[in-house]
Amino acid sequence: MSNRVCYIRRADRGAALRGVRLIGPHTNDSWQAGDRIDPSLVAQSINEAALWIKDRLASGSGSSSKTLDVLCLDADGAVCSWVKPEDADPTLLDAAISGAISQHDFDELDAPTHTGVNERFPNLPMELNYEMLNPDETSTGSRAAVMAIADVPGRLLKDELDSMGIRVECFTSIWHALASVWDPGSGAPSNSVQRVVSSDSPISAVIAVDASEGRLIWTWSRQGELITAGSSRVQLIKDEHELVPHIRQEDISRVCSDWLGWSSQLGVSPSRILFIGNSTQVVEPNTEPSNELNSPNVNGLTPGQIGVALTKSWPNATVDLVEHDDPIGETLSKVKSGQDITPLSGLTSRPGKVHRSMYRWASMALVAVAATIGLFAYQLYSHADSIKEQTSLIEIDRMNAMNAFDPELVLSMLPVMDLQARLDQMRSSQGPLSVKEAKPILEELETVSYVFGIPGIELDSIRLNNTAVTVIMRVEEINQAEQVYQGLSAIRGSHLRWSSMAPKNQGQKIQVTYNARWIDEEGDS
Repeated sequence: MSNRVCYIRRADRGAALRGVRLIGPHTNDSWQAGDRIDPSLVAQSINEAALWIKDRLASGSGSSSKTLDVLCLDADGAVCSWVKPEDADPTLLDAAISGAISQHDFDELDAPTHTGVNERFPNLPMELNYEMLNPDETSTGSRAAVMAIADVPGRLLKDELDSMGIRVECFTSIWHALASVWDPGSGAPSNSVQRVVSSDSPISAVIAVDASEGRLIWTWSRQGELITAGSSRVQLIKDEHELVPHIRQEDISRVCSDWLGWSSQLGVSPSRILFIGNSTQVVEPNTEPSNELNSPNVNGLTPGQIGVALTKSWPNATVDLVEHDDPIGETLSKVKSGQDITPLSGLTSRPGKVHRSMYRWASMALVAVAATIGLFAYQLYSHADSIKEQTSLIEIDRMNAMNAFDPELVLSMLPVMDLQARLDQMRSSQGPLSVKEAKPILEELETVSYVFGIPGIELDSIRLNNTAVTVIMRVEEINQAEQVYQGLSAIRGSHLRWSSMAPKNQGQKIQVTYNARWIDEEGDS
């Protein structure tokens, strides 16, 4: 591990590089872009910043000169807002913002509809990276928090460093860094000496003073997981040697007002507030004549007054003050010591030299596989001609064999079936003559005659042969016919199976026909 963190300072809503800050085990160096803070010159400034980082890393030894622990983006141009849970998707957000009202047909009578998303996020196509913050820490059914950050300088700097052989282990933002380092429930080493508020892990708010940029950067988190974040400008007052932030009551009220809006949207609120700053960053009211940077009518707050203001604006919350001359630098120095920090997915997943090398090797492997498949196909194609010749010879031999046996088989559509039929015919013609056993006709005639003795029955005919038996009679009522059918079917030891009864009217009587088959002819036992 290089144990070095690079902090990117940006301008023009995050589109231009303002400077970089490299923090190492014993170093804290900064590079300023100077007059090149211009989006049109961002490529030049990125290249110079990458060369500067490479020179600083070259002082290390071994693999440390080729690795950065963390590349952290500042809060310039970053926006955190709420959306509906079903809209918390980068693709949907980008489509909703880029095509919100520009696609409205002005010839329509209906007024254009606004979703509100395009009003809360900047319309910067291809420049924004949307990060979905953890929705598990909010109340059920509440809105989801989304962070939109213009990461063009981060992308370009990653590409430049990657081209120089420098690998970045993690890409993150100052919001994620503050949440992971200063949240008392995150388990960070910096919080091991903090007093315990409760046995569980409540939501904590962190407010850090960015003296160089004149901002109050705040976060909400639980156990180091960022829930929401924001920042607000504070007035810079010219001190004896530098510009220092002038924190007023209005600045604290503005932050807490933002918190009220977030609390109503997410359904949760922080119960612990940690303010990180130092009294040297607070200026008492200036009584000197007013100029461009001096404001004598502004009342500054001391650290104690800041705590009172936070307690008054956000009651029932524990307020802690942590004194540091450089809160941002202190945060970055703790990040590089091995903190678990949530990365920015857009920058982390951006392809680098390793990915391109993997793609090249994968392409070469695909080309090798394609060549092997092509060679195998050529071999199959070359064998196809010999297989066709062998097939033609087999077909000719088959035709000659059938023509020698019977010329008519050559023209047959189903020669195999015709040959099988002839084989069966030849076998049957050469087999021994078999005589079927005579049916017990007289025995069955005597058996059924007992059933025909029912009074009121006139027997017309009885026909018995070796195939079937048919009996025709006349009855006065249909129930007599049914009795006869039941009697015939119930004869024990009979060789006949009575299958049907067909009655029809004939004058005053009903003519009934009974049909039966021999049992052994049906294959029954």
